[in-house]
Amino acid sequence: MPTHNLSRRDFMKLVGAGAAAASLGGLMSRLGRARAQADINLDFIVWSYSVETILANIEKFQEKYPGLKVTLAEAAWPQYRETIINRFTAGTPTDVLYSGGDWLPEWAKAGWLVPLEDYFPQVLDYVPKTAPYAVSDMTYEGKLYGLPYYADTTSFLYNAKLLEDAGISAPPTTWEEVEAQCNKLKESGIAVPLALEFAQAMPTTLENFTAMVFGRGGELLDENFDPILDDPEGAAYAQLTWLANMNKAGLVTLLPHETDGVKAMNTGQHAFTVLYNYNLAELNNAATSPLAGQFKLAIMPGGSGQTYGFAKFYSMTKMAVDRGQDVMDAAWKFMEYFGGEVDGQYTVAKGWAVEKGLGFGQLPLFDDPDVQASFSQWVDVDVLKEQVSNARGRRQGVWYGIWAEAVRLELVRAVSGEVTVDEALANAAQSARDLKQQFG
Repeated sequence: MPTHNLSRRDFMKLVGAGAAAASLGGLMSRLGRARAQADINLDFIVWSYSVETILANIEKFQEKYPGLKVTLAEAAWPQYRETIINRFTAGTPTDVLYSGGDWLPEWAKAGWLVPLEDYFPQVLDYVPKTAPYAVSDMTYEGKLYGLPYYADTTSFLYNAKLLEDAGISAPPTTWEEVEAQCNKLKESGIAVPLALEFAQAMPTTLENFTAMVFGRGGELLDENFDPILDDPEGAAYAQLTWLANMNKAGLVTLLPHETDGVKAMNTGQHAFTVLYNYNLAELNNAATSPLAGQFKLAIMPGGSGQTYGFAKFYSMTKMAVDRGQDVMDAAWKFMEYFGGEVDGQYTVAKGWAVEKGLGFGQLPLFDDPDVQASFSQWVDVDVLKEQVSNARGRRQGVWYGIWAEAVRLELVRAVSGEVTVDEALANAAQSARDLKQQFG
């Protein structure tokens, strides 16, 4: 009906109906958004460590944010990098995940991860409250990509009672002193004084070696990511030669996993090891360790006082960005809840520290009374703080994750005597040069 034939009453009825329809449409739109918010699911993938704790934390997160749900997937630690790459290339839904400094350049350059600060600038407020080595690990091309799940140092641990029984008054400060004390311990009945997690399949192998090289004040790569580990005058060459000689002399046992390292130390037949620091909490746990109280942390031998510090962290994917702002906002809430400060507390990071002895990048936790009380049961906190202050991240280009697999193979081959130190480090260096040429 043409509008010019409508009566005033009919026109007002239509206007009223239109307004009601518009109001109803607005209500339905709001309800639709509310339903969409309630239906937001985040796909989160981790490696297989304490999954029951992760699930408990997810449950608490969902209670705080009832409209958000989290679907958890896990992968075995040795296959984690490969699993994540397969997920990304296959387009398997992945919104947030555990990442690490060794993988970040590769995954960020591929466009799979996004810099948090580009979407949530408030993440930069955490930088001054985070250990510098952790910030370094979470940064690529000057931008921050995460918040810490776990940040720690690779540590030199020793059985103080075995040293005392052998007449050794203090832990070693150089690798030459480590060897001398091992010989003395062997004379006192400790057949193989040094136990190391050192296996081709384990990413930790290269991290342990890196920490030892840092103890000598050295590097594996220079500022331009060119390899220097094959320099016969360098720290890496010296350390690998030392390890090969220790194995040849029967002073070290090589183990496939850190759990084997903890078990070995608990036999009382090994005095020294190099492990992630949280293993000291396990070793000094009276509920599970028969030799609890005997183990201590020493500054990494080598003379520099340095060790390798690293962060594993929560990152957001490009898939989450592509799903829209609501999903991004949910991902930020998730990452801040798990890796940041909510309601004045670093709740999740503190829980990992107090309950599991995990290290943390969130520096305010060092002043938390509960953390201090918990940590003091298994570590000299002052020595730990000194170690943390001297820890540094490693240099790693976009190809580091690929290179690490080749280096681990060469390290194990050299220590076992299958190839010479020169051959192993020459192969590792050539691999780095080839990868740099391929990937930049």
